[in-house]
Order: sequence, then structure tokens, then C-alpha cells
Amino acid sequence: MTRFSKILCLILVLSLFAAMAIGSGSDSSTSSGSGTETKSTSAPATEKDESPVIAATEAPAKTEAPVKTEAPQSVEAYEVGEGKVNVYKNSIGTYWAQVCVPVTNTGSCDLYLSSGTMDLEDADGHLVDSLQLVSVYPEVLQPGETAWYYEETTLDNEPASELKVVPHVDVAKAKVKCIRFDLSDVTISDDTFSGVKIVGRVENTTSKDEKMVYVVFFLYDEQDEMIGSAFTILTDGVKAGEKVGFTASTFAAPDSVTADKVSRYEAYAYPMQLQF
Repeated sequence: MTRFSKILCLILVLSLFAAMAIGSGSDSSTSSGSGTETKSTSAPATEKDESPVIAATEAPAKTEAPVKTEAPQSVEAYEVGEGKVNVYKNSIGTYWAQVCVPVTNTGSCDLYLSSGTMDLEDADGHLVDSLQLVSVYPEVLQPGETAWYYEETTLDNEPASELKVVPHVDVAKAKVKCIRFDLSDVTISDDTFSGVKIVGRVENTTSKDEKMVYVVFFLYDEQDEMIGSAFTILTDGVKAGEKVGFTASTFAAPDSVTADKVSRYEAYAYPMQLQF
């Protein structure tokens, strides 16, 4: 091979390498440039996912809070029954009036009954007497129960006609708890002097000592008419868990009220409870 031929071959080889080098550099530059264009012209997918528009459209629907309903309040209601006045003369010629008025709890909450007043009228509506501070038993009355305003009082003269009672009761919703004690060993007999005597035991079933305890009996005849009341107060009280004997008697009931006339009775034993 001539010198010229060698030089020409060398030039051709160099030219081939140069062309290959240029081609390789051109591919690298194009690839790098393509990557740059991709970053500059296309926003990342995560930015689109966090777009406020998308967040607003995909937010869960707002739910309203449930309407709060209050439980119905206890109903305070009562009924004053027909009162009765029984006039009688005792063995020494004194005229007495036995006055009783029932009050029934017709509501759904406990009631508290305070002492009331009673007007006694004749057949023409004229006032004959006015009774003050008439006691009521029991003072705390549960739904469905009946209490009695009850009084036995003397009259100045024999009434010219039958008397009727106009009651003025004092009833309010109870603020104190209704407490009742158990009664046992109850026997009814005629009192030595007059009226009815009731003997029994009262048990304090609570965990609190009570200093004053009321025991009252309402007596009914065969016609289921209330004919009298026997009452006592245990002034020494009854300690928690103790069982104490008592004797209750009618105060000045008509002579017709005897043990054999008592068909049934209602009894209540409870501590003294004041409500202001």
C-alpha cells in the first residue's frame, strides 16, 4: 500500500470515529434536553391530586346533627274528692263534727300536701265555722294514692241543717323523697273508753335514724266508706333497722265507729318531712 493510500485510509478511519463521536454526543444531548423539557412542561401528578377543586368535590357531604329531644316532664295533677261532714253528739252531750276530704294524686309525680283550711256551711251556704290548720295524711303522696284532710272538732250548737265542707287544700310538687316504713303485727280492737285502738309494729327500713315517725290508719266500713281515722306519733323516733311497737287510736270518732264495723283499712307510716 502506498503512502498516499495509508494516509487516505487513516483519514477515513478518523473521519468515521469523529462521526461516531458526534452521533453519540448528539444522542446524549437530545436525551438530556428531552428530560429538561419534560420537567418544565409537565406538572407533577401529585400537584393535581392536591388541587383545591378536587378536594372540594371529594369532601364528604355535611350531615346535620340529630335533633335532641327532652323526656316529657312529670305531670303534677290531683283531684279533690267530695268532702263529708258527720255531725254527732257524744255521751256528755257535746256536738262534734267529723270532717274528711280526700285528695287523689292523678299525675305522674309525687305530691306534697300541706295543712289546709275547711269552711263549714249550712244548707243555705252560710258560714257556720272555719277550721284552720287541718292536718293531712300522708303528706307525700305517690301517683294513684289518696290522702285525707281529716279533722274532728266541737261545735258550739246543734246545726239547724246538714253541713257541707268547702275545702282549701295546699298541694305542690314534692321536693322531698317519699319514705314509707313497714307495718306488722297489726290488731284492731275497741278502746276501753271509746273508739277504736290499733296495736302494731313499725320498722325503719332505711339507713337513717328518724326522730319523729307518723302512723295513721284510715278505717272503711262494708260500703267502703271512710268512717274514721286512728293516729299516733312516735316522738322518740325509730332508729335505722329497728322495729318499734305503737298504739294508735281514734280521737273523738262517732260512737258508731267500732272494731266490728271496720271492714278494711289503709295504713301509712313515715318520718316527719318538711317542705318549704
